[in-house]
Amino acid sequence: GAAGTSVGSRFKGHTKRGGRKITNQHRQYCVVGHTNEHRTSRICSACYRPVSLMTAKRIKDGSIKNVRLHGAVQCRYKHCPRYKSGRQTQGRDANSAINIATAGASSLLSVNNTTLPPFRP
Repeated sequence: GAAGTSVGSRFKGHTKRGGRKITNQHRQYCVVGHTNEHRTSRICSACYRPVSLMTAKRIKDGSIKNVRLHGAVQCRYKHCPRYKSGRQTQGRDANSAINIATAGASSLLSVNNTTLPPFRP
């Protein structure tokens, strides 16, 4: 039948690869854990404080304007290890990936399957 082929969705004809089907396939080979991605792109992966989008100056119509760079985040907390080393700017996807891995590992390793406080909804 049409089960698992995304019939009626915007991905017509493509197989679904999320949820229970892929989880069961992966469980044959390893431990599978689901991670809530709550706040993973909004906090620094080194100090767990809020990050902001990186800004840059651009000249437009003869005037200098500050614009946000959507691919990079910057930690502005003065006591952050990354800030102290001069590496407070990081790619947004890389920062989120580290936070998702940290949240997932903390959930798998905790006794009651809870994540660290910065990642709790």
